[in-house]
Amino acid sequence: MKDKSQKNDARIRAYKAILQNHIEKQPSGLRKKIANAIGTNRSFVSQITNSTYRVPIPANYVHTIIKVCHLPPVERADFLSAYMAAHPGQAELINIHEFGHADTFTVNLSEVADEELRAAIKTALKSMADAMIALAANADKR
Repeated sequence: MKDKSQKNDARIRAYKAILQNHIEKQPSGLRKKIANAIGTNRSFVSQITNSTYRVPIPANYVHTIIKVCHLPPVERADFLSAYMAAHPGQAELINIHEFGHADTFTVNLSEVADEELRAAIKTALKSMADAMIALAANADKR
């Protein structure tokens, strides 16, 4: 079992190294921007972006982090591939195709502590957005 844990730790280090390398090439303040975007403090961002820490990046932050960091397409693809290898169960939360669309909308629900309430809000917002998009698509066909 220890071997499996070590293998997953290596996978986590792999995607964090990609992100850490990118952040180190950027002007100072990027970790603060990430912290503000995901509603956390800089020390947490340091833990999730530094490959020496075992703290994984939560799936619900991946899109925002990639957006804030402006990862180039190749780095983004490498990062997502490494992230999915480390966290295969998170696939439904990481819609890789969403990164290809320029017109996306993100809602920060970090202040909603109750997981059930957060899930209900997400479901309601998704349903409403799908209905509005369908209305717009039908309006275009007229």
